Amino acid sequence: MVEETEGIEANGDARPGIDPAAMALALGGASREKADAFLDDQRALIAEQRHHLHRQYTQLDLSIWQQRLGVLLRIATAFVGIAIAAGLGFVTWNAAQSNELIVDAFSVPPDLLQKGVTGEVLAGQLVDRLVAMQAKTTSFRASQSYSNSFGENIKLEIPETGLSLTELDRFLREKLGSNTHISGALFRTASGLRLTVRVGTEFSDRIDGTEGDLDTLVQRAAESIYSRTQPFRYATYVWVTRSVDEARRLFLDLTKIGSPTERSWAYLSVGTTSVDAEGSSSSDEAVRINSDFEKRATEIDLDNAVAWSSFGFSDEVLGRNENALSEFRHALAATSGGKAGLIEPSTVPIFREVVQARIDGLLGQFDAAAREMLDFSQSGKTGMTIGNSATGAVNQALGHDPGMAQATLAQPVPEPVTRAVLGARYTRRAQILIALSRQDWNGVFSAAAIADPRAPPQQTEDSGSEESWIALADAGLGRFANAEARIRNTPGDCYPCLIARARIAELQGQHARADWWFARAETIGPSLPIASHEWGKARLDRGDTAGAIGKFRLAIQKGPHFADPLEGWGEALMAKNQSHLALAKFAEADKYAPNWGRLHLKWGEALVYAGKKKEAKAEFARAAGLDLTSAEKAELTGMSHG
Repeated sequence: MVEETEGIEANGDARPGIDPAAMALALGGASREKADAFLDDQRALIAEQRHHLHRQYTQLDLSIWQQRLGVLLRIATAFVGIAIAAGLGFVTWNAAQSNELIVDAFSVPPDLLQKGVTGEVLAGQLVDRLVAMQAKTTSFRASQSYSNSFGENIKLEIPETGLSLTELDRFLREKLGSNTHISGALFRTASGLRLTVRVGTEFSDRIDGTEGDLDTLVQRAAESIYSRTQPFRYATYVWVTRSVDEARRLFLDLTKIGSPTERSWAYLSVGTTSVDAEGSSSSDEAVRINSDFEKRATEIDLDNAVAWSSFGFSDEVLGRNENALSEFRHALAATSGGKAGLIEPSTVPIFREVVQARIDGLLGQFDAAAREMLDFSQSGKTGMTIGNSATGAVNQALGHDPGMAQATLAQPVPEPVTRAVLGARYTRRAQILIALSRQDWNGVFSAAAIADPRAPPQQTEDSGSEESWIALADAGLGRFANAEARIRNTPGDCYPCLIARARIAELQGQHARADWWFARAETIGPSLPIASHEWGKARLDRGDTAGAIGKFRLAIQKGPHFADPLEGWGEALMAKNQSHLALAKFAEADKYAPNWGRLHLKWGEALVYAGKKKEAKAEFARAAGLDLTSAEKAELTGMSHG
């Protein structure tokens, strides 16, 4: 009770406390009735004090919750404020990034208004033409890499009345962004109609015609706008729709002006539109001219991944495979940089895949290269790239699956119209290599479209990889004079040509001469495994198993996923009566060339010698269902009945 009293007094309660001694005296001298009344009063006083204390505690508890809710409310208000500020910041930033081409409604004569040719209709037709032109000039190139880019946004804009979020956004984009406005008017003249167009404050143009030519006037206006605002894309449009010569002149003009990036793309396109003295875009001479311009494009802007990859394509066609490997690797590195190779971010993954396919093919990983090329072919992102299906077929053929390669060529991805001739060369190369992989020598000549394989070869200075493969077919048929005449003029920096020279010498039993050419091929292609593998095969055929294994080992160091030297190593081990060791090499080769008939034939032989007849039978059965040469079929028959 003392504590309660002190608590009450501390809270300013004016009522007096209860003195126990006084209460005892009062009760001792009072009547029973008065004592009961006194006790009732005390109970009432205690009840009132309890009620008063409970009320204080309740008010104190409520006050704490009110404080907590106040804090939470202030926090929520702060979050809402931050969200609003962030939203306004994003809207403002987005408006500042706005870079659109906006076509405003045109003014038109009153009589045409009555015919339904309103300013909005006329402006809408212009937008449609510009969008159509834009669609014809798509490529890997990132829109922001254009000097005067308005991105991918071309639209008709009709102002609204009143205040709205749309109007606020439009206001901010106009004040903070870099939008380009096109306005115009249609007038009647003494001879017909005149359409004037104005792009911002930079330029205006006028086009005259008759009322029946209104569509033509709009198209000419669109081309005028496109050529002024997007000169690179306009040159590409001219190339795609009209004239290679005119486009090339436009690209040449662009190599002299603008930023390094703009000039780099211009040089790249000058190269792409190159032709030789006879007007061919697919000859070695034309490809060399192209390569020189592509090299210039990479020198001007090292970040241009498409320039690097195109440079690699050209060098690969010319047989400069070591250079091509380096250029493809530069292309991959460029896409990993801060500028993403100057290509559209959405296309970076598929672009990297097609470049990786080229690298894998050069390093003998043909199965992966084929898959990557076919993925790219089906991606819808091929743009103006060429030979996509043919390159996939080449990798399938070199990966010892010529049947699949032929099927790929039977349903090719369409080539760009502008580069159909060069695309046909890629297809021709693929057909030659399919026949060569089967040792179908006459088929090589058919693929090369040589009417009479016994006719003397044409002497040219532009003979390249294809000519060396045809020379190999001549040698395969025993026509060594023809083979030597055909191979003689192939370039000294052509990697496949040097290998072909070595193989032709080897077929004639000229081992020292063959070794010289193999060594020369290894020298100009130090990162490439093909020459080392072919040299290993030659040494194995001579009975030099140790020398063969040394070359196969070197080939695998350069191309770890190259099936051919693994299989060759297995054959060398079999020649040393180590068939049990050969099994591991064949199994590893199977990972990279599962449909190789010869691999399964030799695997079966090794299993026979290792005493595993049941497993050998399974391998022979697999070999029988795959491509085999005539000699291999005869060998399989002998083993199956042996």
